[in-house]
Amino acid sequence: MTASARIGIAAPVLSDRETQYVLECLQTNWISSKGHFISDFEREFAGRVGARHGIAVTSGTTALHLALAALGVGPGDEVIVPTYTMIACANAVRYCGARPVLADSDPVTGNLTADEVARRLTSRTKAVMPVHLYGHPADMDAIHAVTDPKGIPLVEDAAQAHGALYHGRPAGSLAAVGAFSFYANKIVTCGEGGMVVTSDDRIAENARALRDQGYDPARRKFLVHDRIGFNYRLTNLQAAVGLAQTQRLDEFVRHHRATAALYDELLASVPGILRPPELPGVRNVYWMYTIQVDGARYGRSRDELLLELEKQGIETRASFVPIHRQPAYAGQYDGESFPVAEKLGREGLNLPSGNNTTPDEVRRVAAAIAGLRGS
Repeated sequence: MTASARIGIAAPVLSDRETQYVLECLQTNWISSKGHFISDFEREFAGRVGARHGIAVTSGTTALHLALAALGVGPGDEVIVPTYTMIACANAVRYCGARPVLADSDPVTGNLTADEVARRLTSRTKAVMPVHLYGHPADMDAIHAVTDPKGIPLVEDAAQAHGALYHGRPAGSLAAVGAFSFYANKIVTCGEGGMVVTSDDRIAENARALRDQGYDPARRKFLVHDRIGFNYRLTNLQAAVGLAQTQRLDEFVRHHRATAALYDELLASVPGILRPPELPGVRNVYWMYTIQVDGARYGRSRDELLLELEKQGIETRASFVPIHRQPAYAGQYDGESFPVAEKLGREGLNLPSGNNTTPDEVRRVAAAIAGLRGS
């Protein structure tokens, strides 16, 4: 890659295997929501993340909605959600007619904390949604210790955490039900898609029925619907890509961790740049290598650095705007305080760190960040 070539933040890496599987779909005419690649993808992905069941859906957002709906979340209920995350988490709660109760973040990992959950529990709390932010697992044991005695289920948002481990257990196996995304910039992708994972037979049965317009499985040929459902079916074409990608998960995780290790080495001596953590007992998969820019020490704000890197042909992205600061939720959380989330949202910057990011690109990005300090 030449010095002037643009560096993208993340892109999928596809191989002959993905092509072979998709061609099979086209050659056999199995291109819609039937075909063996769907069940193969569900079975293999669920197995990789330690769940008995996988239910493939159209996106990570619909996976969250379906997970909540399968638990029976509805009007009048509350779901505790971190404010420092993708807005889809709160939106999925709203789709159920429930209220997102926002919580602040751990200052090191950015994740939801057990203390925040305990502070925000009420008699209306129907579920809690920990998010494994940027690939670092939340402290699930501590959160379970708060919610389990009250019988409150966790909905594990593992959209960014394919292959992550928490005390040896895969992300996706740490709660009653979990949700993954397969958007194009994720570690495993099928362009657009998602997966609900669970080891609870009842939740799996509910999710499968709700995914497919609420058909009664025993009377589907007679077009009988026994509940109000959704059309969240994934296509065989997408599942073919997802299966091939899942079969490469170990390769992709090694790549993300190697990319993070190189960034760690090159940015360690740059004042004002805080690197992402990996706490004891977890395996961070660094879906995005997300730094915090301390403007006072670095000499530039996060926004200034983002714009200067853009001038050098380096694509970056600001980290999540906290949900309570989103115009779509304006005024709904007035008077509440989320100081950690606001600081993380103000200082966070995602660096190029996709499956396609090369060591030479990492070196160029790190050199640019070091060279721009205080200049």
